[in-house]
Amino acid sequence: MSTTETSQPLSRKKSIFRRFSRRESSDRHAPAFTSPTTQPNTPRKLQRRIPAAQTGLLSPPDSPKPYIITSVEATKQQTHQLKMITHVQQVQLSQRPSTPKRTDSHHSSANNSHKAPTQPLQRALPTALPTTSFPDNPLIRPWNVFLPPSQVFSLYLGYLPQEMSDKWFIYSEGPDSAGKLKVHFHRSWTGMKIAELFVVMDVKGEGAGKLVGIKWNGGVEANRMSEEEAKYMMRTTCEWVLGVELEEGR
Repeated sequence: MSTTETSQPLSRKKSIFRRFSRRESSDRHAPAFTSPTTQPNTPRKLQRRIPAAQTGLLSPPDSPKPYIITSVEATKQQTHQLKMITHVQQVQLSQRPSTPKRTDSHHSSANNSHKAPTQPLQRALPTALPTTSFPDNPLIRPWNVFLPPSQVFSLYLGYLPQEMSDKWFIYSEGPDSAGKLKVHFHRSWTGMKIAELFVVMDVKGEGAGKLVGIKWNGGVEANRMSEEEAKYMMRTTCEWVLGVELEEGR
């Protein structure tokens, strides 16, 4: 009894001692609790968050910087301050070439090529080519057309054919003291007389004149031309062969 009683309290003491020794040792080795030290937060700059790039959408370009605008405005001011220098050059333009004239107005076609009339150097003589006179009973009608000096001079010189394609032989007679001039129109191949123009020119003045009448071959040889046909033939022949464009007359 005594043995058991004494052993039990020893074991209890020992266990109690161990319990306290472990607790003290754990308290001894445990690190001291330190309260966190609070440091003053430094102010941070606000930063703009860049959103994630979306697929398929384009971001707008950045706005131009102020110094670029200033440089452009300065450049504009410098440009306006520059002096303007103008260089004037005079260019001589050639005159428009004259339109080609026909050599045959009564039987002309659009497919035939014609050359521009050349001003003869000398007057065509009646004896240059063999000719025939009018047949019996030619037709005569009045014709009132004003002629400037250049046209009177072209009718005065006439036209002497140089090639086979030149179908007209034109020469003049006169003028006399009264200024009367006759212009004869013959076929160059056969010498047949087709028409004759009566011109009255100002001998003492600048040389202007007036077409006063027409005589033409109205027979079978000339296909019985009427007055309108004869005047049309003379108008187109003067334009294409002599370069004389007759005004609309009565």
